Amino acid sequence: MNRFQIILIILGLSLFSVNISAQDTHYWNLQYGTRSTLLGGAVIGSVTDIAATYYNPAAPGLFPKPEILLSGKVYQYSSLNIKNGAGFGEDLEFTSVEAAPSIFAGSFTFDWLGDHSLSYSILTRQHMNYSIEGRRGGFSETNPDDLVGRELITDQDLSDLWIGLTWSKKLSSNISVGVSPYLSVRNQRTRKHAYSETRNSASGDVSAGIFTQQFEYKVVSMMAKIGIAAIFDQLTLGLTVTTPYLTMSGSGSSLINLINTGTGADSSTIFIANNQLEVAAAYHTPLSVGFGLGYKIGKHRIHLSAEWFDAVVKYDVLETEDFVGQSDGKTYANRVNTEAKSVLNYGIGGEFYLKEKLWLYVSFVTDFTANIPDTQTNLGVSTWDIFHLSGGVLFSVGRSEITVGANYAFGNEKLRGQVNLPESEIGNDVSDLLANTEMEYMRIKFLLGFSFELN
Repeated sequence: MNRFQIILIILGLSLFSVNISAQDTHYWNLQYGTRSTLLGGAVIGSVTDIAATYYNPAAPGLFPKPEILLSGKVYQYSSLNIKNGAGFGEDLEFTSVEAAPSIFAGSFTFDWLGDHSLSYSILTRQHMNYSIEGRRGGFSETNPDDLVGRELITDQDLSDLWIGLTWSKKLSSNISVGVSPYLSVRNQRTRKHAYSETRNSASGDVSAGIFTQQFEYKVVSMMAKIGIAAIFDQLTLGLTVTTPYLTMSGSGSSLINLINTGTGADSSTIFIANNQLEVAAAYHTPLSVGFGLGYKIGKHRIHLSAEWFDAVVKYDVLETEDFVGQSDGKTYANRVNTEAKSVLNYGIGGEFYLKEKLWLYVSFVTDFTANIPDTQTNLGVSTWDIFHLSGGVLFSVGRSEITVGANYAFGNEKLRGQVNLPESEIGNDVSDLLANTEMEYMRIKFLLGFSFELN
């Protein structure tokens, strides 16, 4: 395989790795509940719906009435575009319309609970499902007389389901504490495939190469959110601490395969293959601390929240072992790893009274990436920040509240490739090729939500 052909393969895999892993390095990408969604999730100190089981487990202890929450119809349109991702000036784009991840939560009403509050919640904490293909052939950018072909295909399916109970108790008439222990079931499957062929116009030599990487894992973990909430005349406050994941069990597999056939002085035959099954797996999340407040101005209310996420040191998600390449006898790594930097997200929301039983909501929140620039890990490599704008109305019908609204999320960034091939002297060439490559992300989520008082 000649130098240019190997770079093409790395380039394709780099772009697609960035593309499919976008949301894996963001912590505020999903919102839950009715009012809380319209406020962008900036409700750590002012949540008033049953989504408090996630945002602040102390808040249900202050609710005057229990309720059940069904975020009925939530759909989202997502778009990812990589400028010149296929080369030759051709963009790569993926769009989807699907039901958005949501939450199901409610409160128990047992008499024996006394002044304690007990709630339950089931929510999707992470969700990605992408499949992108990009085939392109033509003349080489470096030598217009040479013919090249590319085939860049990837797919990813990721879900992280949380199942938990929330206990809260009033310490006084205006202060309560609470905790939400959660069971996390995280599944991820990622497959990357790149094919490249080159025909040298001068010699007529043809070379071809295929690189495939695939890994999957399932990890079951425990974690908890701990909170305190306070209500005063015009001010509400909240503080939360979220523990890192404690892995209970996990296993997975990882496949890497590199094949090259070619002719010419600068080409060589390469065959490297390794498939490791049923290896131990673990997934780490950071410690986080959140603070929020709500301030009432007449019949209106302003909501402010911020949450700090600690860094995650570099670690292997799968406990794979190094292997020896079949064609050259060298040692290579079949590795799936990740790391994350610390992040501080913040948001502001407004709740405006229009008339009896009708409210208007607007919000803006940040969703900064935890990606570390120039990291050599391969699980989550997105480099762009996402910003969320939300708005909608809430109105009452009998004992029910109906929410109608939308969330618009967007971000863009110039990309740098993250090389995850076995060690190669040409890996540093990729960054120069990606210097003018830009990713654009956009998502529109539509919400029609319902909540019902049980009493």
